[in-house]
Amino acid sequence: MTAHPLQRVGAYALLSLAGVGERERSPESLTRAEFERACAEMADDVIATAALPDTKAPHAFWLSASYFLWPNSPMNTTSRASLPIAERRARIAQWRTYPQTVLDVPCALCGFAARGFYGKVDVPLWASANHLNTTPPDHEGLALCVGCLASFHALPYGCSIQGGKVAALHSWDDAVLEAMTRRQVRRTRQEALLSAGGKSTQARYSREVEALWALRTYEHRVREGVELYVFSNDNQPARQGLDVFPVDQPLAEWLRAVLRSAELNIGFRYLVRAHYSSKAPGSVRLAYNAFHYPHRLSSTAANYLAGLTSSSGKPPGETTQLVALYKSMVREVLGVAQREIDQIEQLGDRIGQLLRVKPERGTLKEFEHVHADTGKLQSWLKKQAVAWTLRREVSEPLVSTEQWRLLFEPGDRLRFHRDLLFISVLQHLAIHGWLADDATVRGEQDDDILMEEQ
Repeated sequence: MTAHPLQRVGAYALLSLAGVGERERSPESLTRAEFERACAEMADDVIATAALPDTKAPHAFWLSASYFLWPNSPMNTTSRASLPIAERRARIAQWRTYPQTVLDVPCALCGFAARGFYGKVDVPLWASANHLNTTPPDHEGLALCVGCLASFHALPYGCSIQGGKVAALHSWDDAVLEAMTRRQVRRTRQEALLSAGGKSTQARYSREVEALWALRTYEHRVREGVELYVFSNDNQPARQGLDVFPVDQPLAEWLRAVLRSAELNIGFRYLVRAHYSSKAPGSVRLAYNAFHYPHRLSSTAANYLAGLTSSSGKPPGETTQLVALYKSMVREVLGVAQREIDQIEQLGDRIGQLLRVKPERGTLKEFEHVHADTGKLQSWLKKQAVAWTLRREVSEPLVSTEQWRLLFEPGDRLRFHRDLLFISVLQHLAIHGWLADDATVRGEQDDDILMEEQ
């Protein structure tokens, strides 16, 4: 194992290809026989493409993928069409026969003795699209040992291959990496077997959805972040690229736990609903935000409730379950202290008590309006503080000094505190049945994509 994420994915793919069933085994523990068995299977897959006329033929999965995985390799040489099948087989077999000679040069990745120097034909884009993954004139390439070389050859088995690009999930938590890679190897081999030929233009769902599927199937706590690598080793610079979309450990673990939680299941369904648009299912947009704009998960939930409130003037039927999910998110993912959550909730309850005395749609719409503006909210709270004291005859103020600070003192959590106040008011009103709303009327916006069996 090395510090190279794609080599690590490939190493665990190699472990799975070797048929190693024990999940506590590491790639370094492979015996010679297990290693050779995995390499033989990979060689058989690529050698079998020699008999295919082109990428449109049935079961041309690996031939089609070779153009953006191993360009310039014997699999897809420009003279391929004119070569006899036997010659194609021989060339591919020679390519996948690893050198026996040990060089007096260390492997650039792990430090073991290298077996040769390798470039674009064998090693996927590994630094930057700007480098184009090519070696300059007279440069022999990257020194690799046989283990690292085989890992790069095994890498595609541990990836989702679609639309001319490859997607790999990586984590520095080896247990997570092993489980996700083992799952993907099974899926990729199945897709290769069922392939009807031709390039895949688009998956049924996005790479991000597939990544959340993988997280959901993991049964233990995620102890490191997860990274989605999307790359192509194509010869065309416009098609070649490497993008990395990280999900930090708190969010990765929260998503995994929530996707498996019966307690928060309804709240998560409403979060999916909040992401719905006429152009894409909610699950697809939620998965995209998780990997590209994670801060939008919480804001989408709050904005969804605010939007429904603005249009109807009453607490949405989704309020109670979605607010519980929101609080879990800001606590577990964003690190908002429970004490701060309690403070804001307490103020939300008091505001809710004030609003309840006037059960009219305009009442909540007015609060939603002033809540969106800092100055108006401050003025409204000061005005209501008087009403709170006179009506309740209480010694405690409507807004404490600590609550005022959380709502208005500049800081990176100000938005979360303000959103939490609004949805806490909604929660109080919903619990007391104030102008009740039916959440089922928006059920057509739901989907079960992230809960599908894989």
